[in-house]
Amino acid sequence: MAYLFVSDYDRTLADEKDGFVIRENLAEFINHFSSKYPFFVVTGRERRFISRLAPTLKPTGWVLENGAIILYGEKTYINAPKNWAEIRKEIIKRLEEKEIKYSVGEVIVYVNNIDSSSLDLHLEGAKVEWNRNDAMILPKDVDKGSGVLFIKNLLNFKGKVIAIGDSQNDIPLFRVADVKVAVSNALPEIKEIADIVLDKPNGKGVIEFLSKILSGEIFL
Repeated sequence: MAYLFVSDYDRTLADEKDGFVIRENLAEFINHFSSKYPFFVVTGRERRFISRLAPTLKPTGWVLENGAIILYGEKTYINAPKNWAEIRKEIIKRLEEKEIKYSVGEVIVYVNNIDSSSLDLHLEGAKVEWNRNDAMILPKDVDKGSGVLFIKNLLNFKGKVIAIGDSQNDIPLFRVADVKVAVSNALPEIKEIADIVLDKPNGKGVIEFLSKILSGEIFL
């Protein structure tokens, strides 16, 4: 059986206590693991932040901006409809009218630390994905799950997908996974739908889990 591993970044690989900078031993472990199994990091972050937070992390590939940007090999793939630029202009206009601070990536629009009741856009063609109190505004069919399906199609992958996560925006990731794994610091609603809940938080839990994969102690 072939396996594809996909993991969230913030609070799954990287610890908030470290300012989300990946620990060197974890980067080295993931790099080694990626030589044995395909391993993609699936995150809401932009590539400009990843290059600063995880400069030594070299997985098989990246799914950035919550499924909108795929980095594999030397290529960048955009997982967004052609009309998104026009929709995003309207999103930005409405945010500015509401005096809501925002930032933009290559595809995504971010609104950090906001109450969901304050972000009521009702825009056709767009949706909001949440990561705790942070909002990510995306094309309506784009999320971490669609990003993983993009990878599967790109690789012509037919085996099992093992997903590791911690927060609300990992729910679409879990929907396309055959095995769902939550770190011990995951939100309760993520633990409830997980097949495996790890004993340790963040990267410590991931290393322990993947080490058992390599040793054959865990069979999926």
